[in-house]
Amino acid sequence: MAECGRPPELDLHLLECPICLERLQKPKSLSCLHCFCQECLGTYITKELPGKMASATSFPCPVCMRVTSPVNPVESKDKWAEHFPTNAVIKDLIQLKERSSGPLYCKPCQTKGNMTNPARFWCKKMDETFCEACKIQLHDNIHSDCDILDISGCGGVRPNQEKSAPRCDQHDEKKVWYCEDHQLLGCNICIFKNHRRCDEVTTATEYFQKLKDESRLEDMQDMLKKNTEVIDLIVKDFDEQLQNLVQNQEVALQSITDLRQKVDKRLNTLQKDVTDKLIASFKEEKINMEASLRQCERLMNSMLNTMKSSVTAVERNDHIETIVLYQRGQAEVESCKALITEMRKVVHVRQH
Repeated sequence: MAECGRPPELDLHLLECPICLERLQKPKSLSCLHCFCQECLGTYITKELPGKMASATSFPCPVCMRVTSPVNPVESKDKWAEHFPTNAVIKDLIQLKERSSGPLYCKPCQTKGNMTNPARFWCKKMDETFCEACKIQLHDNIHSDCDILDISGCGGVRPNQEKSAPRCDQHDEKKVWYCEDHQLLGCNICIFKNHRRCDEVTTATEYFQKLKDESRLEDMQDMLKKNTEVIDLIVKDFDEQLQNLVQNQEVALQSITDLRQKVDKRLNTLQKDVTDKLIASFKEEKINMEASLRQCERLMNSMLNTMKSSVTAVERNDHIETIVLYQRGQAEVESCKALITEMRKVVHVRQH
């Protein structure tokens, strides 16, 4: 059995909410595949969206800004978040992580006296962890229909990978097909009912190989890396502008205080009005810049995570996860380009 030299740990960034940066609670997935706490997503929809966007019938993803429509548009906005699908895989991994305070070891090996052999797989149905050898020799011979999760941090190849394919929400069948026309993964029933007339329908394995052969995965990872570097520069620029803004505010307020000491009591009312407007202006500008900064940081962190996860998925030969991460990476690259263009416009306006 292949060893990686240490007990495997879960990819913790996959279990964190991009908004609160804490462990995901009731993880909800949007159509762009980004996942958030139900409460964080609900707060974002009802309170954080600015101006006209707050009254719209759709909203942008907090990370990649792709426009997302609610599952049930007739529901009030404070109910939108709870109707998005729960990410079952993330939920299962969180459940496993919360029950395990330390490294995960193979249960069958422990019964044989080997107490520290790292586990690479978790069977939710049996609620047991296995190393690669015990999974093949013990688990797969008896529980061939289990959805078993790869919890390894070693980046190895998952044996019997087709048994771990996610199931279709509508038909409870394994997703083994990919429609390039609609950019969707589907089960046999989905393909037969909805994609019979599509021109480009292949198995997930074939599409995975196509992505590798055409270097599209490498191109996506390269674009994620380059755009992450650009976003990092924007974040640093925002930090500098925020510092200057605070300094300018202090200077401006001190000037107002000095002026107040020089003017007659008859100007007190006028002075107070000017001060309030100035503070409100700085406050509004600071809020806008901090909001833009948070957006940049979310997108940057998500692109780093997508890039890391896609590299790991390719190393593991994980077809489904690779395709999903490829789609997510494409959305993030496009959102990053749009965000950079928008930020440049804002900087240009401020300079003039």
